[in-house]
Amino acid sequence: MQTMDPLAATPQGALASPAVARNTGPILEVLKAHMPGRGRVLEIAAGSGEHAVAFAGALPGLDWTPSDPSADARASIAAWAEAACLPNLRPPLALDVLDPETWPVGTLQAVVCMKD
Repeated sequence: MQTMDPLAATPQGALASPAVARNTGPILEVLKAHMPGRGRVLEIAAGSGEHAVAFAGALPGLDWTPSDPSADARASIAAWAEAACLPNLRPPLALDVLDPETWPVGTLQAVVCMKD
């Protein structure tokens, strides 16, 4: 299975953030140092979805679930995910952190939120 470079051409319907090119490597180093080898991860406010693709691709033992309250962001996340075809990248959730009804069911090993 081929994974995509998160800095490659932007898929149709996806958003792109210039900050991803600057910060994916440093953030990934921190995640590698602190994440469990296996488990479920929830990403809060995943934005464009580029980080979700990069981190799910680099950390294949983690089941990565991106989320964002914005429908436009979720559409972008889905476009990046479709292009990447990663088996451990879940569809984006419409998560409102203040609404317990929108949180995923089950145990999470980590929750991450990154700010560009």
